[in-house]
Amino acid sequence: MPEQDYNRYAILINSNGTTDLMPFVQLPVNESDKFETWNTEYSRLDKLAQKYYGNPFYDFLILYANGYMSEFDIPDGQLIRVPFPLVKAKADYESALTAYKNQ
Repeated sequence: MPEQDYNRYAILINSNGTTDLMPFVQLPVNESDKFETWNTEYSRLDKLAQKYYGNPFYDFLILYANGYMSEFDIPDGQLIRVPFPLVKAKADYESALTAYKNQ
C-alpha cells in the first residue's frame, strides 16, 4: 500500500511551529503533462494520481493543475491535466508556494 511520503505543507510551517493557511496555487502547463477525460461516474483524482505517479496521495497536484477546489466541482467530460512527471509537478508546486509565501 502506498504511503504518504511528502509533506505538502512543509513550506508553510513557520519557525514558531505554526502553519500558514494553504493558498490556492495554480500549477503551470508543461509539454510533458498528461490528459484524461473526466467521467463523474467513475473518475477520481486519487486513482489518476496512482496511475501516473504510483501514489494516490499526490491527487492534490492534479486538483491544483486544473483550478478546481474539489473533484466534485469537475464537470463530466472535462479534459483533466495531470502535471507530469511527478518530480517536475512537485517542483512547480513548491515554487508556487514559495512565491506566495514571499509576497
